[in-house]
Amino acid sequence: MARVTLNKTALKAEQDKIRLYQQYLPSLDLKRQQFLFEIRRARQERDETRQAIEQLEERTGEWIALFGNEDIEASGLVKLEEVKLGEQNLLGIKLPVLENMRITTGEYSMLARPVWIDALIDALREMVKLRLSLQVREERLRLLEEALRTITKRVNLFDKVLIPETGRNIRTIRIALGDAERSGVVRSKIAKAKRQAEGY
Repeated sequence: MARVTLNKTALKAEQDKIRLYQQYLPSLDLKRQQFLFEIRRARQERDETRQAIEQLEERTGEWIALFGNEDIEASGLVKLEEVKLGEQNLLGIKLPVLENMRITTGEYSMLARPVWIDALIDALREMVKLRLSLQVREERLRLLEEALRTITKRVNLFDKVLIPETGRNIRTIRIALGDAERSGVVRSKIAKAKRQAEGY
């Protein structure tokens, strides 16, 4: 704890500080609660995307097995050409947003490939979209959780350190000022009694 000056100027400065801290703390705590809400929503979106990937893998599992039975070249059927990410300013932090992606389909002979290849290509395109979406959602969640840790540290700093410390400083200054005032009154009474005793 820093040593404080024991005078009325220091008392006013400490009172101004504690008022400012108490005014700032509720807005910080509100921001922390908003981050908690956004993190819950981001986790739900991430979990839904993971579930969609698992469901798509289950549906396409049979087609994958067919690849092992036939001599089918799958490389180049689906290719991610371009990804465009944007930014969203949410509660003062910049979060990535998947704005657009371009997925191309390689050329293939419709006569040389099995009839189910079109459905497989659609499933592969969907899987690329879902996996890219999952990466963006996981990054958003990571950034939100990092921001929550920072804001929680600030809330704790105000709530558990700055406000109590400033309150202790105010009490110390008030006690010192009260003691000085009482001491002054006592000295003044003693001086008055001496003057009266000496006959002034």
